Amino acid sequence: MEIEAEIVYNGARVFERSSDLTSGGVKLLERSQEIKILDAAYKVIAREGYANTSLRQIATEAEVAVSQISYHYENKEGLLLAVVTRVADNYYEYMQKSLRDNMSPREKGNCFIHLYQQVIQNDSELFRVLYDLAGLALWSEPLRAQVREIFRGIMDQITEEVFTEELMKELGYGYSADTLSSLFFGALFGIGLQASLEPENKAIPQSLGALVVLFQ
Repeated sequence: MEIEAEIVYNGARVFERSSDLTSGGVKLLERSQEIKILDAAYKVIAREGYANTSLRQIATEAEVAVSQISYHYENKEGLLLAVVTRVADNYYEYMQKSLRDNMSPREKGNCFIHLYQQVIQNDSELFRVLYDLAGLALWSEPLRAQVREIFRGIMDQITEEVFTEELMKELGYGYSADTLSSLFFGALFGIGLQASLEPENKAIPQSLGALVVLFQ
């Protein structure tokens, strides 16, 4: 299949056909377009919501033809599944930059709290897209499986990093580590939703600090 790609050089739009490129150049061009479309979809969904987003809006944001979206992602639903992966990647990137191996479980718990506060204040797009995806997942089994995997991964990480066997023995709670991790994540998720609905209320993100009672 020959690809005609719209590329912008110094503000001028030109077209390149895959027949004019080397094999490696075609792959690079395709990957570049794929990432460009995914970035655009993430931005438009964060701004408009999935239900109000059309492929044409995404194509306009990405400065590509609508046909290129179909080539890379087949349809809007396929693109949405790719956005789910992007959300997960963004989250894990945040965590990799924040957590350190030499931190104690309590320090890691505080790190989770501070990280969510920063994301709520500085990267609200991530939460808006995540909440939109969670709502859509109620009605789509493929999407539900992916969102559930993200949530399970976050809770597993909280269990492994914060509610360790050593800390659980010290706390002496009559609850399992999985239960406390679920409670901790549920509070983070719920407060994040409140903050998204009331972005002007700066006290909401700060209320996350109260979660330290779970591991004090």
